[in-house]
Amino acid sequence: MLNPKELLSDNPHFNVLCMLLLLALATLPFTNWLLLPIAVAMVVNWVWEWNWKEKINNLRDRATLPAVLIFSSLYLLTILGFLISSNKDVALTEFDCDLLFLVAPIVILSYKPELFTPARMRLLFGIFVVSCILQCLIIVPLGIYRVVVSGNNKYLYYIFLSIFKHPTYVAMYMTFALFLLLKDSLDHWTTTTKAYRITAIAASALLFLTIILLQSKAGLICIALLSIIWIFYYFAIRLRKPIQSLLVMAAVAGCAFLVYQSGIIGNNRAQDTIEQLKTHQKNDSSGKGSSEIRLTIWKCAWEVSLKHLPWGTGTGDAIEDMKLNALEKNYTNLLKHSYNAHCQYIQELMETGIVGLIVIVVYCLFTMIESFRKKSIVYVTFALLVMLNISVECMFEVRSGVAFIAITNVLLWRMDNTQEKINN
Repeated sequence: MLNPKELLSDNPHFNVLCMLLLLALATLPFTNWLLLPIAVAMVVNWVWEWNWKEKINNLRDRATLPAVLIFSSLYLLTILGFLISSNKDVALTEFDCDLLFLVAPIVILSYKPELFTPARMRLLFGIFVVSCILQCLIIVPLGIYRVVVSGNNKYLYYIFLSIFKHPTYVAMYMTFALFLLLKDSLDHWTTTTKAYRITAIAASALLFLTIILLQSKAGLICIALLSIIWIFYYFAIRLRKPIQSLLVMAAVAGCAFLVYQSGIIGNNRAQDTIEQLKTHQKNDSSGKGSSEIRLTIWKCAWEVSLKHLPWGTGTGDAIEDMKLNALEKNYTNLLKHSYNAHCQYIQELMETGIVGLIVIVVYCLFTMIESFRKKSIVYVTFALLVMLNISVECMFEVRSGVAFIAITNVLLWRMDNTQEKINN
């Protein structure tokens, strides 16, 4: 079982850092209000400790330095985007939003790897899992209650169900929490109580159900792909039964197909997307469906990106340039809104040009390569979640995405690095 005392060490400043990370992960599924104060508090605590010689040596460690440089490089894009922007006021807002991209790797990785014990990391991520489960226990019963009172089943799906944050971000959190819980249960199955096992199974089912009800298209794609990977991981790799893994995959895929075809799930956005793509014309820029609008957004953002190569528009001018392009090309479904690119790769190309695209690709590839090098299924899961979600959302532009990606990436990298040393 998780023991809060395991979070404490002999270093009081490291203890403060752990408490701040605990607070960030516990509140992240519900609100962004505390993220900036937490980032500032991390910096103040870090500076107050002083001890620069040891911190610099830890950051300059041959194994650590590449991670520090690559993980913090996203904040350098914020600086570059500000410098080349003509609208400095808009560009300034990105500095505090992206602050954790700079703070998390430098502060966390400046401490000795030995401090990040498996027990401490289990507690930190365990709090995140509990927070996601708690959100499920709030929004699902509330959704059911609103359906009963109103007679309208829309309250059990998508934005009407996700009352705290946008469904795409909530689905990402809950997907990661689900597989964290599964991995912890698999690793500690024989050493935990029967009550814990029953609770873990029930919580996993609740998280999975909520992900389906959220109807985030990115979330559905992620849970489908990761389910296939995890079935293969468990049956083919851990149990060494590859044939059984294929049979389980086929059974799960068949059940999912029957459920979607049956119409049991209301507000089936996956089917809506298929219908929109069937009817969407190549040059149609007036479609009203969410998928049709996204296609037009990508087209518009790509045109703006090509127009401003090689350096980009700057962070403060990207959305305004998209508005002008939409007006010029008569993209009628974009004219009344201030859309970003809805794809982080295109957004970075548009804002900071070729340099930005290279940095974000290196960031993602480094994370994926490290996850395979460390042979961590949880890290692979996280890397895929990030790469897939930022393909359809600009998650580096909002605190909900920045905080989750910045903190989780650094902790997973450091946790697995510690575990690797222990195994050796």
